Amino acid sequence: MLRLIGWLVVGAVGGLMLTQAFGWSGAPFVAVLQSLTPYLIVATAPIAIVATRRRQYRLGFTAGLIAVSGVLMAGPLIFPASQPPAGDAALGVRVASVNLLYGNEDITGAAEALVAQDADVIVFSEFTAEFQTALGAHRLADDYPFRIERDGLRAGGAAVWSRYPLREGERLATTNYSVDTVVDGPGGPFTLVAVHPPAPIFDFDSWKRDLELIRRRAAAVDSPTMLIGDFNASYWHPLYRDLLDEGLVDAHIAHGKGFSTSWPVGDWRPTFVRLDHALTGAGLVSTGVVDFDVPGSDHRGFVVTVAPAR
Repeated sequence: MLRLIGWLVVGAVGGLMLTQAFGWSGAPFVAVLQSLTPYLIVATAPIAIVATRRRQYRLGFTAGLIAVSGVLMAGPLIFPASQPPAGDAALGVRVASVNLLYGNEDITGAAEALVAQDADVIVFSEFTAEFQTALGAHRLADDYPFRIERDGLRAGGAAVWSRYPLREGERLATTNYSVDTVVDGPGGPFTLVAVHPPAPIFDFDSWKRDLELIRRRAAAVDSPTMLIGDFNASYWHPLYRDLLDEGLVDAHIAHGKGFSTSWPVGDWRPTFVRLDHALTGAGLVSTGVVDFDVPGSDHRGFVVTVAPAR
């Protein structure tokens, strides 16, 4: 019985690793399982050890091979690629990213958490008309005179608040609102694209389409740029790694936090996956990133500091 269970686990995880190897995300349940990749890989290690001790060498070898492939896949998280250094006189811009959760019942607490972070730019996901009114009346709004706001139903809204002037760019035809803007920061202008694809479990086709639209936007980058927000995708999703293949750098990975998590928080589920990211490229680099709690939300927020490269 234990041998059968071992083969079932190894077969399931092996099949998952094949979807990773071939970059296939063909169904919602596959996308969900891909987010669990590191945990499922860990499960193969004890199977390899126990099977080998019991002289079940085929099972042990297969489980060990899958475990090693998982470690190799995680290599960029363990040994992140280096970024160009920031310019010697570059002035950093602190950019906060928060998914407010459209049903947030403590929006005042979320606003106070943002006051404490003292960011120069705030990117909001799930920005509703009710939140627009509540945040606009809070003291937080006093520090951010420049705003692009697109309030949407439920999870569809987005906004960017800034201490520096904003120039709106193109409108991406994404399912949820995106915001494409140029931030006139103290170290020079840079493009900021706030994104929030839908969750694959609810709208799989739109999730794939929006990540492809974002990838195309990244491929067109020829000036300092940052993509930021709730991507509803993790490093363990091939569609997300396609973004990294465009030469973008994930700030959490770059600063040794590639295994950190941001969702879900606030309920019975453990926080097991990072869906919230900042990607920089084309002459913009991150110099640090910190996470923080957002009252009432099911995501952790983060603040990333970016500056022009040397």
